[in-house]
Amino acid sequence: MKKLLYLLLLSGTTFTAVQCSKSTAAGSNENETATDLFNIKGNEVVNITADTTSLVRNPAMGWVMYDDANDPVANAATYWAAQNDAALKYASVFYIRWRWNSMEPEEGKYAWLYDDNFKALVKGARDRGLKLAFRIYIDGQDNSEPGTPDYVKKAGAQGYEVDKLGGGKNWTPYLDDPVFQEKFSTFVRAFAAAFDKPAEVDYVDGYNLGWWGEGHHLVFKDEAKKAEVFNWIINLYGSSFKKVLLAITFGSQIGIELESKVALTGNSYVLRRDGVGSTWFLQTEKDIINHWFPKVPFIAESCYWGCNTPECKPWATDPTYGKVWTGWKDVYTQTYNDAISAHANTLDLREQVETKGWTTIAPELVDGFVRNGGYRFTVTQLSVPAVINNGENFKMGHYWKNAGVGMCPNNNPRWNYKYKVAFALINKNDNSIAAVMKDEQSDPSTWIKGKDGKYILETKVNVPAGNYALGVAIIDTTDGDKPGIRLAIDKAKNIQGWTVITDIKVK
Repeated sequence: MKKLLYLLLLSGTTFTAVQCSKSTAAGSNENETATDLFNIKGNEVVNITADTTSLVRNPAMGWVMYDDANDPVANAATYWAAQNDAALKYASVFYIRWRWNSMEPEEGKYAWLYDDNFKALVKGARDRGLKLAFRIYIDGQDNSEPGTPDYVKKAGAQGYEVDKLGGGKNWTPYLDDPVFQEKFSTFVRAFAAAFDKPAEVDYVDGYNLGWWGEGHHLVFKDEAKKAEVFNWIINLYGSSFKKVLLAITFGSQIGIELESKVALTGNSYVLRRDGVGSTWFLQTEKDIINHWFPKVPFIAESCYWGCNTPECKPWATDPTYGKVWTGWKDVYTQTYNDAISAHANTLDLREQVETKGWTTIAPELVDGFVRNGGYRFTVTQLSVPAVINNGENFKMGHYWKNAGVGMCPNNNPRWNYKYKVAFALINKNDNSIAAVMKDEQSDPSTWIKGKDGKYILETKVNVPAGNYALGVAIIDTTDGDKPGIRLAIDKAKNIQGWTVITDIKVK
């Protein structure tokens, strides 16, 4: 399979209706409880039960469904009819891996404006609660069509031929060709203008050169320009996408030193690897992931795919596992174990055939990644007053656990610490929000499995006296302080996204 060929190559405080607020954070560990540290006089401790099994969709994590268009792009109606049940039950992201040629078949004729099927695929994802992700590649290797639109060649770009899916050749531009770079730069800027929207898009692969967009078999008119081209493509995406996470398939032909300097450090990319669950997911790659964790999340993609029946064995030639594995269950088990041990935020259910394989042959692993993949936040204990006095300071303690193996990339500059813990006083008569109290010290990116978050918020409010519901949420400060990350809390009562914890009286 094609994956095998590749891998062989190797602070000020602001809040609503509150006058002032501050918090302190204390160190905690796996054996500590909130009761050990809060001890706030006059407060009551509220214990919260975690939801350990349900699908909890959150940004930049979870099972990923694909349209992987090396052949004709998926028909939206057919695709969603086949993927509907699994999408609703397991998935969080819909990943569009398309040719540039399909995204812009004619100059300026962008799929998101003119292609009804593309728009239907996107609508199908949104209708099912899935966020989007993208890889747009330019190479035609092993593809039914050229990766690059014909108008680029007609404009004078120079290139060469690669093998076409099913026989024949596809034209592909030299990566250092100035006409190609000019046209692709225009496309990326237009693409970012349409999709640099974190409410809709989780991440975008921001490299995508070479075979299958995986960073190898790079061809130049002048080989000496390899580093220059890499800087160009990374900085192009990096300057175009200001809010949506960018990912790089690391360990490519360009080398990890330049990848780290230009992409990870210079442009705040996150890590992606397209060979999990095989001998080609080397210790070298695992060490790189561990080096960057927990500062940088990891997007995982399985190595072997394309079928799910006993007679179809793309994994049979794997040097380590080919003679050990007895069937797809073994492949899925290794893939799952690799992803979990590497702190993966995402893993691929992929297209219909792979989704069917995972969900029928290894449903317990699918459920396992729902429970354990990415991040899964619960506020386990709170220390809250039963009565507060208007205009007077009071304290609230809150203790957070992450049951997932991954991390929330709140620290990425494109998110810029936009997620914060907040509490709300909710009017009982009409469920309106009377006050929001943000804990500016809270940072979900630091909540790693075995390293919890514990804070004491000191604040005060000025609201009409009366009885209120107290709600808690992780809010998005770039979206009107609305709840932005779903919590894994058992039998939670929610009002406008706020998890109701208890009642509280204001005098």
